Amino acid sequence: MSKKLIQRLKAARRVLLVTHTDPDADALGSCLLCRALIRRLNPQARVSISIDPKHKGELNYFLQRIKNPAGRPDTIVAVDASSAPRLYGLDNLPVDIMFDHHVGNANFGKINIVDPQAASCTLVIYKLLQQLKIKLTKPMAEALYLGLCSDTGNFSFANTDERVFRAALDCTRAGIKPNAIFNRLNEQLERREIMDFARALLSTESHCGGRLIVASIPADSKVDNRNLIDYIRREKHAEAALVLVAKKDHIKISFRSKTALNVAQIAAHFNGGGHKKAAAGKISGKTLAEARKELLAYFSKYIFPPNKT
Repeated sequence: MSKKLIQRLKAARRVLLVTHTDPDADALGSCLLCRALIRRLNPQARVSISIDPKHKGELNYFLQRIKNPAGRPDTIVAVDASSAPRLYGLDNLPVDIMFDHHVGNANFGKINIVDPQAASCTLVIYKLLQQLKIKLTKPMAEALYLGLCSDTGNFSFANTDERVFRAALDCTRAGIKPNAIFNRLNEQLERREIMDFARALLSTESHCGGRLIVASIPADSKVDNRNLIDYIRREKHAEAALVLVAKKDHIKISFRSKTALNVAQIAAHFNGGGHKKAAAGKISGKTLAEARKELLAYFSKYIFPPNKT
């Protein structure tokens, strides 16, 4: 445990918490859990959370508990982001403290707490809570559990280890109801979203001898790319999955690996990063069809060439 980190948090008076654009449940959970940590260390601290308004719709219920005090921050804390350009609401200010779990983190804070072995960023913060012997309250447990659910695919991804299950057990002991959180995160779709999902599935194609499966989401479609990519990756022959999402000024790319293939390295080639099994990138200045063609060419040449078995 870093004494410098604890001293910095105890000295803070106005804290701004920031996370990556297009945040998921781990990003929000990390913000909420970190806010609780700061308030325990420094009850006088006023903590604001800056969240991208283009967040996932299922986070609305949990966002209701964010009430931001006014005032210019003296301390900026970033969570769940591998690099400063990915942060929302930073406004070119320096990051004082950074918590993250992504492989290849840029260590862009003055104090960096990074654990690539942690399945979620909330686990990184929870470890600090444990070291400080701070008891997990029910609201803190809910924030922790948000990250666990989000970044383990509801405990189905390869990163679901003993540490994850121990933390989940601690959450239930603190009083959270797993089914209620699952319902809030996964069972709130509108009919249009279900129909758009069906249309996105129709765009699915297999390439590279079946080793790669790809789908696209047009700009006018209300489809969560995470749900789509986690569905198409179930195809038994696919070793990797891609989903392209048309945004206003770029094409977002989601990558998933089912083998030893490190998609974080591939994402880095496409202006992104992430984890070995799950990562994201982007392509600017191209249409959805053009970006898809570029990606297929890259995978055909460098990842799954015809002569490679």
